[in-house]
Amino acid sequence: MPDVIVFGLSGPSCSGKTTIALQLARLFPRAIVVHQDSFYRPDSQIPLHPTARIQDWDSPESFDMQAMVRAIGTAREALTRADGAELHGVDGADQTASQWANPSADVDSLIPPAAIASIRNSALRSLRVDAPHDIPFAVVVVDGILLFYDGADDGVSPGTACDVGALVYAQRDTLRRRREARTAYVTKEGIWVDPPGYFDAVVWPNFTRYHRSLISAVPHVADGPAAAGSAPQRWAGKVAVCSSDDPAEATLQACVESIVCEWHSRQKV
Repeated sequence: MPDVIVFGLSGPSCSGKTTIALQLARLFPRAIVVHQDSFYRPDSQIPLHPTARIQDWDSPESFDMQAMVRAIGTAREALTRADGAELHGVDGADQTASQWANPSADVDSLIPPAAIASIRNSALRSLRVDAPHDIPFAVVVVDGILLFYDGADDGVSPGTACDVGALVYAQRDTLRRRREARTAYVTKEGIWVDPPGYFDAVVWPNFTRYHRSLISAVPHVADGPAAAGSAPQRWAGKVAVCSSDDPAEATLQACVESIVCEWHSRQKV
């Protein structure tokens, strides 16, 4: 009956978090990824942005957060009971990329194999085991744009279902370029294509608004008003802040270290 660590990996659209999430699922043999994108509401229920007056796919109201929290709990319980074989049928759980993210093929090209091997070996040494299958815990990796967001109700916040996590961001111009390079997204009821200016009207303002307590100390990122109910201490000590403007292997290493540290901290209790 393995211990289970739930690791939340959040960040704005196109920040590279799904690449890291899938690499984490490869580094830890007993792991599963839960994608927040799987919990989008039907197109007809996506709210309008209050000022842009277009559908807002980057707001908490666009997701069924309660269903997502239940799925995270189900994934944790299944990994606790067994080796992960019981995870078939868990909503939003798999080890492939969400269709809102980069194609799965990108995962193999963004981080050099030598860097992945080095990160794996470092984790094994820290855990004092010889091989990945000896790692004494399982991992649920939760991937989404709104996990550790300000103003969330604890009962429906995916972040409160996570033990530790990371917020991955990038500079505004970097994210805009990546987002505008994408074409269309398959939704529950059709196809979504970003209208002109969607990134600057919705994606970026929502990211800074809902994550101000986490990014307030990051130069040239935080701007605009915080979401109601933001509390800088809420995620303190639980969520690391990483930049995908840095090499992806640096973010992956920080995430692995966070998971390993969580394991070590449990052994001291």
